[in-house]
Amino acid sequence: MTQRITKDKTSLHNPTALVFSQLARRFGGFWALQNASGEILSGEITALTGENGSGKSTLLLILAGILKAHRGTVATAAPGKIHLVSHQVMAYQDLSVLQNLKLAATLSDSPPGDIQPALRYWRIEDLGDKALRTLSRGQLQRFLLSRALLAKPAVLLLDEPFTGLDHVSEARLVDFIRAEATRGAAILFSDHHLTRARALATRSIEMVKGVCGP
Repeated sequence: MTQRITKDKTSLHNPTALVFSQLARRFGGFWALQNASGEILSGEITALTGENGSGKSTLLLILAGILKAHRGTVATAAPGKIHLVSHQVMAYQDLSVLQNLKLAATLSDSPPGDIQPALRYWRIEDLGDKALRTLSRGQLQRFLLSRALLAKPAVLLLDEPFTGLDHVSEARLVDFIRAEATRGAAILFSDHHLTRARALATRSIEMVKGVCGP
């Protein structure tokens, strides 16, 4: 169950945007999460590391409110302002890139004038009329990141966000993540590239067989 953080809790100098405690989630008889606890701070970039199958994607889906945990709690200072970039597209595949972004702008109360700059930043302005189902993996990832740029969330969750990106887009993603943290957003991202994750992050959470925490 997601709760609201009612007091200003701080670690170092930054307020806690989201805290989770003893989360557990199973799929059939397999426990993808067993005991996951941690916090994400506003203005900080936190790397979520761990081997494949350690529970990283499951944790991100729960924090975004898409999956329910069987046990544990999630509390946030920013209800309704959490955005997830996931391998699950969660958009209308038969609508165009531009139609999907217009819908996203409406839902997030973003000015319509922000759409074209988002398209240009992620170099997909020439894909505006294309249906999502026709995009390559890299193009689709840049669409998802364009939607995140529009959302301006208080908490930004990114599941392996570098997947499918070319070198130019990888560099832009690094700049985007840093800019979002500077704006005050709390960032939690997973990345199988440990060197890159450690260079980008200011904090880290390691998942080991569904367990993380202090």
